[in-house]
Amino acid sequence: MIKNLSQLKKKFNEELPTFEIVDHCRKECIGQIRKVNISNTVGFYSIVPDDLSARETKANDGKGSFMAYVKASRWKFNNGLCSSYLGNGTLIMSFKIINH
Repeated sequence: MIKNLSQLKKKFNEELPTFEIVDHCRKECIGQIRKVNISNTVGFYSIVPDDLSARETKANDGKGSFMAYVKASRWKFNNGLCSSYLGNGTLIMSFKIINH
């Protein structure tokens, strides 16, 4: 189970896992299944693996939708749920990894 940002980065870099969006600042993304396509030290790109025509999949010249890791203090990890927030406390996205 992921307990901090360092563990999340390591998992994303080594495994490129699939995750489910549980909550999101864009409500239409809730429930979406995404796969990490590319991950590096500053963030990750994710695609909708079963929909190559999805906006999120096509974003950034086909790399996928980008999310920066930002500061560790803007992340919360609780019972397998990974959540990222803006500096003002507004939720960006909460997700759970569904393949290990």
